Amino acid sequence: MQIIIEIKNKITKLVLRNGAKSLDEVVFSDEENISEKLLPFFDELLKKNKLTLDDIGSVEVETDLGDNFTSRRIAEAMKKAIDWTRKLKIK
Repeated sequence: MQIIIEIKNKITKLVLRNGAKSLDEVVFSDEENISEKLLPFFDELLKKNKLTLDDIGSVEVETDLGDNFTSRRIAEAMKKAIDWTRKLKIK
């Protein structure tokens, strides 16, 4: 399973995928408050589908924003934090 954080046209989607098949998604408007919404909606998507972080193979970020946009940086930071957490659990 994979979660895609998609930020395009000021809309943020969290898409739960199993291979190429989309299983579920959460959509919200990115009105300069992605830092307040991203993690709670990520958690909601996991709970709604009775999943834990261990069930997710990867988190990817897809966006039409440039590297200097804060929304992109927040999404990338969340992805890195999840990847880092996963590495800690392995050891």
